[in-house]
Amino acid sequence: MKVLIAAGGTGGHIYPGLAIAEKIKSENPGAEIIFIGSMVGMEKNIIPQFGYPIEYIRVRGFERKASLETLVAIKGIFDGLSDAKKIIKKHQPDLVIGTGGFTAGPLLLIASRRKIKTMIHEQNAYPGKTNLMLGKRVDRIAISFKEAEKYFPRERTFLAGNPVRSEYHQIDRGELRKNLNLSDSQKMILIMGGSQGAGSINQSALSLIASYIERDDRVVYHLTGKDQYESIKQEVENLGRSPSGHVFVEAYSNEVHRLLGAADLVISRSGAMSVAEIQAVGVPSILVPYPMAAGNHQEFNARVITDPGGGVLIKDRDLTGALLIQTVESLLEDDEKRQNMCRITREQSIINAGDRIYDEINKLMEN
Repeated sequence: MKVLIAAGGTGGHIYPGLAIAEKIKSENPGAEIIFIGSMVGMEKNIIPQFGYPIEYIRVRGFERKASLETLVAIKGIFDGLSDAKKIIKKHQPDLVIGTGGFTAGPLLLIASRRKIKTMIHEQNAYPGKTNLMLGKRVDRIAISFKEAEKYFPRERTFLAGNPVRSEYHQIDRGELRKNLNLSDSQKMILIMGGSQGAGSINQSALSLIASYIERDDRVVYHLTGKDQYESIKQEVENLGRSPSGHVFVEAYSNEVHRLLGAADLVISRSGAMSVAEIQAVGVPSILVPYPMAAGNHQEFNARVITDPGGGVLIKDRDLTGALLIQTVESLLEDDEKRQNMCRITREQSIINAGDRIYDEINKLMEN
């Protein structure tokens, strides 16, 4: 079986594609999997690290306002369709899967026209524009939240959940904390704003870090996003604590499972994949939804965890350094509450998302 997976742009699209690829390979070691991306997304750096070949098509996103960039993007549609035709002709795939990003549109559109089996995976409760368009054409639509069902043809749609890589289900907390040199008396806080970073979280985190300057019982790992890395790192250094010892500032991590598995608490945006990874590991969380997300889907994602008591929701407009410090400390000082939050968080996870998707792939291949 030869499979093309279009997964691009941000980690929220790329990592589900990798999880699906991992599941296919585990069930069918002889399957050939090729990723399709663009040169403007994170996939060009991430996919090769996992050993999969990747090819590129020319495509880019639209600006909301008409501009020269819009004209370039329109040209990119035609370039992308041309490149997609060449890739389909070259590889003659049995199946094309799209997990979001600009590359999914041209590739799955051409594949559906050529009567090649197609599937998309929608991570959020409110679908992205590309998947809304493709939902009218593809053979199967995997959704992660039941609320997304109303946007797609019901007869082709199934509830899958968000698949995460096997590492998230195989956490050895003791070993991970040992590898990070964390003692039993130390509480570790992981701060992450998604692959693009989150300005409000980064700024409030500076207040939290400042409050821990003299406290060796608090360890902070702060993933800033690449665009804000240098400025946040410099501000941390200005606080008098260089990014070492008990405060670690990094732009991004391809091994978030190691940090989540060792953490006592995570502060995060609530993108669909971040939520799925937090659920799989079962770590207590403070979730700050991105307020501009389409359909306010990040708040819905967050509430899957926070409404039953697995985490705390703080709206972006309410987030301050003082509130973050107060909330973090109240949780870190209550071990029993955090243990209960761990249990609740795990209970919200769809742990067999990969199995559900692979079962549908098998059905497709049999038809």
